Amino acid sequence: MIKKQLGTLFLVTCLILTTVPAVLGGSSINKTEGANSDTQRSTGTEKMPLEGAWNNCDFSKPAAQWSADARKFGGEHGIVDLVVTQAHENKLAYVPFPFEKQGYIYSSDETDKVEPYLDTFEKDGRKVILSIQPNGADASELMDIILSKYGHHKNIIGINVDMEWKLTGSPNHLSDKERDVWLDKIHSYNPEYKLFLTNFKDYTYFPHDAKDLVILYDGQGSQNDILKEYGILASHFSSVGLYTGYDEDTPRTASSNSIVAAAPNTKYILHSIDD
Repeated sequence: MIKKQLGTLFLVTCLILTTVPAVLGGSSINKTEGANSDTQRSTGTEKMPLEGAWNNCDFSKPAAQWSADARKFGGEHGIVDLVVTQAHENKLAYVPFPFEKQGYIYSSDETDKVEPYLDTFEKDGRKVILSIQPNGADASELMDIILSKYGHHKNIIGINVDMEWKLTGSPNHLSDKERDVWLDKIHSYNPEYKLFLTNFKDYTYFPHDAKDLVILYDGQGSQNDILKEYGILASHFSSVGLYTGYDEDTPRTASSNSIVAAAPNTKYILHSIDD
């Protein structure tokens, strides 16, 4: 499945944008529960997945608009998947807050772009997943940096690691041993946090199932193919979710009913908003 890649156009665009206030955090790669609860929206007696918006480190649009987008998809329980570490060139991992370069982790910002957005989401009752694209950086180290800064927000439900941009260890894969290290790390901040793992590959790229583990699939292309592959992947895990709405998808967005039909254990549906 072809993923959106880091392109020269996006690098140039983001370099331009970073010269004005409240902008995207540097060069960009296109891709798209309160803290203590698995509560889901219900239709009658049937529990439905939590739905919301995926924000790929885009701080050019007001936080209130992202909150409204999440509500549009998920109602009062709409969630936001917010990328707070973004993969850049040369294996670098960009963070959208002031940070002195440390290994592959760097920032070009003089102000914290994330905190005002989290404040808005918390005020609006939006649950938040904090996503990282680690690249050459150590994901466990990034979890420490991110959660030590933002773990006080009670609406954060966990950390998502985009496995496409994991270059340490066995690239794009996660072992059971690494899974346990990451779970222990996030649980040291909040024992009810969940570890989300994202990839567009098959189940062999993920560790075995575990408590508080959620597998997210972000394949792109024909929705029929996406849902077929998602259903196969979902059969190996207890809790799963799907990204939908990429502009390359045909049709662009899969319906919630079709997603749940493909994988009845779907807990999250995250919508990409590229325009």
